[in-house]
Amino acid sequence: MAQRSDDATQWMRPVIVNAQSSLPVDLRRMMRLARCAIRRLRIRTQGTFEITFVSAARMQTLNRTFMGHNRPTDVLSFRYDGEPVIGEILIAPSAARTYARCHGLAYEAELSRYVVHGLLHWLGHEDRTTQQRARMRVMEDQLLNRCRAGG
Repeated sequence: MAQRSDDATQWMRPVIVNAQSSLPVDLRRMMRLARCAIRRLRIRTQGTFEITFVSAARMQTLNRTFMGHNRPTDVLSFRYDGEPVIGEILIAPSAARTYARCHGLAYEAELSRYVVHGLLHWLGHEDRTTQQRARMRVMEDQLLNRCRAGG
């Protein structure tokens, strides 16, 4: 079980995979961000945490299978207890590009936000209500700023 403390347990180990080919993903940048966010969130636990960038079609299939929603989504986050892989974030770069274009944002900044967003979900933070979304947005902004990944 993950701990949020400063004991002797090692930091959770992120693994980044780009399993889609339609959009560029700066894997080094995403790894730096993931490591920084894990430290800032004080996530110390044994195990691997996978962050995988997938196509829009794959994300829609996963969203239908695991969430019961037959539509694309931007981020899915899963927590596994007692496994060598203790968690997983699936991210659709196409959703980041679409959102970034519609809101005048940088694509890489939005993709970075999705990494942080997925980690917060993994920790148990929800964004179902307006108040929860606002609280998560503040946490995302703080992490992105502290990890110098705001864009």
